[in-house]
Amino acid sequence: MHPKEMEKLTQHFNMYFHQDDCMVWHPFAADPHIDVLLYKPNDAYPYWKMVTMGASDFKMPAPKPSLGNRNEYIMFIDPNEDMTNKEIANWYLRKLFEVAYYPIATKSFISYGHSVEWDPNDEEEMVGAYLEMPQIIEDTGILRCKLGLLKTVICLQVILLNRQEINKLLEVGPEQFSYFLYPDEGPQHFICEHSRSDKF
Repeated sequence: MHPKEMEKLTQHFNMYFHQDDCMVWHPFAADPHIDVLLYKPNDAYPYWKMVTMGASDFKMPAPKPSLGNRNEYIMFIDPNEDMTNKEIANWYLRKLFEVAYYPIATKSFISYGHSVEWDPNDEEEMVGAYLEMPQIIEDTGILRCKLGLLKTVICLQVILLNRQEINKLLEVGPEQFSYFLYPDEGPQHFICEHSRSDKF
């Protein structure tokens, strides 16, 4: 991703998250190279925000119609997690990258309503992720970020799921599952956790 594009994308998230205090991580060399922005919990959105920057360099083979053919990914994380702890932060980073690199590795298209599963690990509860629109953000403008004349990025939310929740998604379908994550009334279920708690 070109520096000007990185600046535009960072400004995009700064505006919609109502903060400009993100930390920029350069996790490891890969193709394409994906950096990560990490925003602290704030008054507007009191949870960690972890965002990819560079996943959109891959142009997906998108069908028509579709939201778009370039994605960046947002993960909203439990504010009680100590994201200054490298081991904890890296766990979430790996899960976010499972999604970000999936269409690149498979040369496929993923978007809202799709899910990604990874090889199960007996020591970990989370076995996959669901892609959702970032409905918790008041302004729907967060969904699209125009980086250039022919490059518009779709910003999707990644929600980690355990096996029970994956089974629920398969049973009810993406539309009903979206209502479960973001119901009109009652608690919402969109925060990412290492292990499922009653907050979800």
